[in-house]
Amino acid sequence: MAKTGQTTNLPEAKLLARQEARMAMEGLSLGQAAKDSQVVCHLILESDAWQQAAQLLLYIPISGEIDINPLIKKGLESGKEIALPRFSPENNDYEACVMPNLDELVIGKFGIPEPSLRCQKMDTKQLDLIIVGGVAFDGLGGRLGRGGGFFDRLLADISAKKCGVCFDQQVHPDVPVERHDVKMDMIATPSGWLVPQPA
Repeated sequence: MAKTGQTTNLPEAKLLARQEARMAMEGLSLGQAAKDSQVVCHLILESDAWQQAAQLLLYIPISGEIDINPLIKKGLESGKEIALPRFSPENNDYEACVMPNLDELVIGKFGIPEPSLRCQKMDTKQLDLIIVGGVAFDGLGGRLGRGGGFFDRLLADISAKKCGVCFDQQVHPDVPVERHDVKMDMIATPSGWLVPQPA
């Protein structure tokens, strides 16, 4: 993703980076994506961060993202408190909502399943771990989302550990980031962990 470093226009650099990331993903078969997702989920389940966490914020995967549905199921089965993002029309933003079981999923504003209105908001200060998807990541903890900044705003004031998850094709040398972009504490990939060095 060296090309993105040649421009100082960050919105333009992000657009280019998203295009490059999508092109890199085009060669990944559905079968390989499923295998890679299993490897990443296993990596997380074996980690201290997962095992020590009682309250977690995860996401419902869409096309081009690691399938973390097994993590949601395992978390619910083991008694962890699992929250998922739910879009709030009043605030035009996402909020973390506790999901007691998978029956509480409904289709949200952007066509993505999310907790129903029966699910209560979670106090995000109680979170221990957040699993975050994205379009591209780098070894410094940089994350490129799909645009709009929704997830970054949700993560901005949360002190919990933030774990990015992605395919190897989504790892790039240098993801363009802005001041408001939230960095990851660790990133799980099919090839293993990426852990940014402390500043």
